[in-house]
Amino acid sequence: MYKKFSSFEELVYDFKTRDGIALRYADENNNICDISYAKLADMIILEMHHIKAEDSSVEIVLDEQSPETIVNIFAHVMAGCDIIVSGPLVPEDFTAQAAEAAQAAKNFRQARRDSRGRVIGARGEGELLFFTSGTTSRSKIVRLTSRSLCTCAWSGQTMLPCGEDDVILCILPISHVFGFVCSMLWGLAYGATIALGRGTRHIIDDAAFFKPTILPAVPSLISAMVVLDALNPELKVALIGAAPCTDQVTDALKAKGIKVYIGYGLTETSSGVAITQDADEPDALYPCPDADIRIEEDGEVTVATPCMMEGYIGDEPMFDEDRFFTGDLGWLDEKGRLHLKGRKKDVLVLPDGTKIFCPEYEEDLVRRSGLPDLGVTAKNGRAVLIAGSCSDSPEVSGDLKNKLLATVAEFNKTRPLGQQIIDVIVRAEALPRTATGKLKRYELQEQMQAAKN
Repeated sequence: MYKKFSSFEELVYDFKTRDGIALRYADENNNICDISYAKLADMIILEMHHIKAEDSSVEIVLDEQSPETIVNIFAHVMAGCDIIVSGPLVPEDFTAQAAEAAQAAKNFRQARRDSRGRVIGARGEGELLFFTSGTTSRSKIVRLTSRSLCTCAWSGQTMLPCGEDDVILCILPISHVFGFVCSMLWGLAYGATIALGRGTRHIIDDAAFFKPTILPAVPSLISAMVVLDALNPELKVALIGAAPCTDQVTDALKAKGIKVYIGYGLTETSSGVAITQDADEPDALYPCPDADIRIEEDGEVTVATPCMMEGYIGDEPMFDEDRFFTGDLGWLDEKGRLHLKGRKKDVLVLPDGTKIFCPEYEEDLVRRSGLPDLGVTAKNGRAVLIAGSCSDSPEVSGDLKNKLLATVAEFNKTRPLGQQIIDVIVRAEALPRTATGKLKRYELQEQMQAAKN
């Protein structure tokens, strides 16, 4: 049975008992360097004492894909300091959001102090503040603890074990909880070596450089690596999450002898709550230990799990009787495996009650047009197609719109009258998306509403 760590402190002191390599990275001359678990523990504990002396309450830690980043994260939390992890792939306005979040967290902490200045109910360690992806509503600030994150790492280990013979390539941003847990914390908790990527410039060739056995990735990244033949022969497992993955990608990975695991989770649940177990059916997801998954009457997936967040800062969570309403649609088969169908709020409900599942439309239209940056939303109660990342030349954009209108006309022949797209909007700027490529549908609709006004 794998050990379930209850805090970062317990985990880091366990590092001191190990002989293996914790972190692998490239120096400025592109030489590979290693840091042992015992050395990493010493670095974290020393930094923790420095932070305690500074009496910090909330800090923004920059994710630079470096050992210093990992040390800072563990040390700040162990010192009782709340942290927000920032990185190169966070939204453009992240700095302003992070500053506001830091102040909100500080105010929240102050409100929980007793007359002696102690934090009421605190476990001694700080919280980790993650921004939700904002795919269907404004980003919220999620309060996670080292306990919930360590519990999630343990859950993942029981479903997909890693160990001291494994090298996990960390090229996902750890400012997002999927990257934080699956690219970093899970491996460190159970003795694997974490190879820290060399940045966005090397994101495709880092697999050949570090030779990982396990690669956590989002679908768009793993797809590009398959197309460019950038996967190393030592790779045994691909752990894919954050967005739906096509059968073509999973089939291509399996053809290379790579086991494919699909993970499902949310920021609010500290990452994964279900994962592949049957290699021939990667989309059939088994619930992780102690994760209670239920399908509500309208098809929405709800979850109760020990990995649940403490709550949002400045907002109420979507709880009902200790269950979190995920906003995802799905169904459970006779084996209790979860099958996902998309986002509940990806369903466009028109005034006459007609429902359109937008990702299905977008996938078909991307295939027909060859244009990747497409989004479906509502205008005056009807569905419209928006094409982003187009030319700002009126002549070029006009020609593109005419071609898209012809594509939409063919597409509409496959849909009932009430579910057809009535217009095409072409714009030079890219559609709003998260760091993992998901369309921020709520923000897109807001932009449409602002344009009308």
